[in-house]
Amino acid sequence: MSYLLQKTLIYCLIFVSVSFFIWAASRLFMDGFEVYGKSYMNRASKALNEMYIFQDARKIFLFNMAITGFFFLIGLMVSQSFFAGVLFGVFGFFTPRFFISYLRKKRYQQFEAQLVDGLLVLSNALRSGMNLVQAIETLEQEMEAPISQEFGLVIRENRLGVNIEEALENLAKRVPSEDLSLLVTSINIVHGMGGNLMEIFDSMAEVIRERNKLKGKTDALTSQGKLQGIIVGLMPTVIGVIMYFMDPTAMQRMFTSAIGIVSIGVMLGLQITGFFILKKITTIRV
Repeated sequence: MSYLLQKTLIYCLIFVSVSFFIWAASRLFMDGFEVYGKSYMNRASKALNEMYIFQDARKIFLFNMAITGFFFLIGLMVSQSFFAGVLFGVFGFFTPRFFISYLRKKRYQQFEAQLVDGLLVLSNALRSGMNLVQAIETLEQEMEAPISQEFGLVIRENRLGVNIEEALENLAKRVPSEDLSLLVTSINIVHGMGGNLMEIFDSMAEVIRERNKLKGKTDALTSQGKLQGIIVGLMPTVIGVIMYFMDPTAMQRMFTSAIGIVSIGVMLGLQITGFFILKKITTIRV
């Protein structure tokens, strides 16, 4: 066998091997991407549906990918570094998640803030001679979202054949609130063993009101520490941006040299660790 033929066979084998590797890697990547996409769409759709925001899950996923690509290009153009582009892309990838989590948290906080007034509405409705289902219907009509939406779903489940105790338990599963869980447990106990729901609603409203006052005081006392943590955490990023505009050539080394990339990684790790430590210290359960 001539040397030229051997060389040709070797090149053919290399080409076939590389082609097969690229094909297998692309199939693996596409399969993994498809599985992740379905998982992401299910989670995002569920989170938005809980807030009564009904959007096509596929559009949400494509929007997230578009945001990721946009931030990647911004980072790449600003710093002229692929590593910085990846960092910006990761930030863009998680931004919609943080936004959805923020909306859910605000919704739950608003629900808890409305719960005291909701209990008073239920108590007054029961005093006027209504039963529990009618009292919940009154709450749905008189209160605003989100509490009216959640208790309205309880009524709709009850009309479809679900008993009121089970519908209330479903509500407690949807809304992560200790006060609501205690309320649902109290209602189910009274329904099973007997008791005065009006007195329970009044006493719970008073307890929740006092606890909200105490929580407001603790939030005021810890707000300074939280603000200091945010300012200290943002300072390195702000200083880095200012220095980049002052001397772009020097700052580009942070994204192109090994020592700069390691330094950025260590800085981010320390900042994230400090953020969680500070959050743990300033979070007081009431």
